[in-house]
Amino acid sequence: MKSIDRILAVGKKVDPLIYRFLPADADKTFQPVLRHQISSGGKRVRAALTVLSCQATGGKTRDALIPAAIVELTHNYSLILDDVIDRGDVRRGLPTVRAQYSDAMAILAAMFYREVLDRLIEASRNPVQVRKVAVSAIKALIDGERLDILMEQSGRTGAYIEKHRFTEVRIDDYLHMIGKKTAALIKAACELGCIASNCPPKMRGSMKSYGWKIGLAFQVIDDYLDIFGEETGKVQGKDIIEHKLGNAVIMYALEAMGEDEQRAFLSLLRKEALSQEDLGEGMRLIQQTDARERTFNMGQRLVSEGIEAVRGLADSWAKKDLTSLAEFIGERLY
Repeated sequence: MKSIDRILAVGKKVDPLIYRFLPADADKTFQPVLRHQISSGGKRVRAALTVLSCQATGGKTRDALIPAAIVELTHNYSLILDDVIDRGDVRRGLPTVRAQYSDAMAILAAMFYREVLDRLIEASRNPVQVRKVAVSAIKALIDGERLDILMEQSGRTGAYIEKHRFTEVRIDDYLHMIGKKTAALIKAACELGCIASNCPPKMRGSMKSYGWKIGLAFQVIDDYLDIFGEETGKVQGKDIIEHKLGNAVIMYALEAMGEDEQRAFLSLLRKEALSQEDLGEGMRLIQQTDARERTFNMGQRLVSEGIEAVRGLADSWAKKDLTSLAEFIGERLY
């Protein structure tokens, strides 16, 4: 087994726990709806981070399983709602909950997940601290999604969106958005592992910094792949099609373009629907800039900063695995 497969297998140890808590008190006919999101797969990266953070700071695997389940269920809870918001029909190669069971059932499933999260928090060893971290991460996820929507240039209507829509995105705006949308939960995964190990505050600070940096890197690299596709099977130019201004490649490309090219590119993002010719023109405009290199370098820099944050921890297999997992995030092509 490759080392990364072994590391990610750590995260899958939460599955039995999730399957035990998830259907409790649910009608039998509703249970398949609840299980659909979890059973559709996923790499369990966030759960693995919780377990490894606990191990690297002196704790045991068993101490981290409930916190890891909290993180993984939070992630999947957000994905169910993301698919409703974005009208997504396919995730992980399978129908989404909304596509399989309807928007109404997907929303109800997400609501049920939130209540299961509360039960898992109550079952944790330090529910007061765990609740504080978990609630903060969930609020950040919600606001990150709000900001991401407001950075879209077309495709959604409504007075609030039209009033608050971003017409330009600076680096601080972008980092603020992805910090909430992606990095906050990854940081929380690491912090919950520290709560489980009851480690000293300095160690906890190091793990939070690690989680924050690799969380930012995760989204930056996702943005890179959502434009260039690489060998991932993703549609090239996906975020152009989805009218997204909140993408690192697009942000850097616009920064490097002249005024005429900026206007041309923004007009494409603001079209209700893009043709293949439009998409080709958008890609051409991006490829004339240094956005590809700058985005890639930004992702790699953040990964390096994350690894540096845990350099002071005592040497252990868990510490080495945290480094390997950060490197995987930096190099992934999926």
